[in-house]
Amino acid sequence: MKTGIFSLPSSAMTFQMAVDYALELGVDAIEPYPHAEFIEPDVEAARRLADYAGGKNVGICCFSLGADFLGSDIEDEVARLKRYADVAAALGSPYLHHTLAPALDFASQRFPFSVYLERAVRGVREVYDYAEQLGVRCIYEEQGFAFNGVGRFDDFLGAVNRPVGVLADLGNILFVGESPEQFVSRFAPMVCHVHAKDYLYKDCRWPHPGNGWYESQDGGYLRGTVIGHGTVNFVRVCQVLQSVGYDGFYSLEYDGLEDPYLAQNLGLDNLRRYGRIAGVERKCP
Repeated sequence: MKTGIFSLPSSAMTFQMAVDYALELGVDAIEPYPHAEFIEPDVEAARRLADYAGGKNVGICCFSLGADFLGSDIEDEVARLKRYADVAAALGSPYLHHTLAPALDFASQRFPFSVYLERAVRGVREVYDYAEQLGVRCIYEEQGFAFNGVGRFDDFLGAVNRPVGVLADLGNILFVGESPEQFVSRFAPMVCHVHAKDYLYKDCRWPHPGNGWYESQDGGYLRGTVIGHGTVNFVRVCQVLQSVGYDGFYSLEYDGLEDPYLAQNLGLDNLRRYGRIAGVERKCP
């Protein structure tokens, strides 16, 4: 099982520091995003980080960032994503991942999905074509309310009409009342990358549990937690991916209330244990 680190455990940590942390944690790669060296697109910083990580034998498994194609400035968003595609290429990252419409609130669902789809596809195609020329492949996850769920994500992939890849986020699908096993089973042959995370869940019969909990589309509540402490069936997910020969990374993502260093260590141990149960062999990058 190839593992990476997506969420940094401290806002003070740079990505050069993250390389050393990856070695300490025992993961194979880091997954940078717009923070520290990359709060703005910086190709020279990317080259320096690539050299540093390469010297430590730590990989760059993906570059991820948030984007929103439902606003009024699609052209500006596309231009920004192209600059980050340059960063991904300079890092030697095989993938650029960006969101489409990250909103997790009911007010964001004010238009038919067809309207959202048309706007997103226009931007996605332009970014994909640009990144492809740089040797970087764009990949997409189920995220937010608009582009989440097996049906809508399937519609999105069909409409893009590009060989984009799928990033299987093992927590996001819970926000629309579906399971990670459903999502992975549908798109397994297209999965290039995995965000490994877990959530606690309370259904709509409960009052709001307080700070740190998100509201799901079905009126329930979700909170990030240690991998293995929540509702995600990692063994089944790994089995499905193993059945199609998946050999990509499982990149740790965490946004819970527990101490992040402890959560990442415990979560990594659990993830590897579930991988062994599922029969996933470790393959070094």
